[in-house]
Amino acid sequence: MILRKFENSSEKMIPVAMAFIVAGLSLIAAGTSWPRISPPVPHAGTDWNDFSHGVIFGIAIVLEIAGVVLAAKAADAKKRKTL
Repeated sequence: MILRKFENSSEKMIPVAMAFIVAGLSLIAAGTSWPRISPPVPHAGTDWNDFSHGVIFGIAIVLEIAGVVLAAKAADAKKRKTL
């Protein structure tokens, strides 16, 4: 896994966690405005539009959770290191 490189270094893990959170928040903003900015694809119908809307929200939630978990791990590792 790519993130295993950051397991030993909490100083490197915090920026990665914040990047995940920012990416998730950006996708939340895009998902919220999706009904207004979605491209008018002919014959796509409302099902595909709703599917795309849901996928954007799902990916955003996963990125948010991953960022919070990494930040919590980094905080725990930093706390253990100082003790």
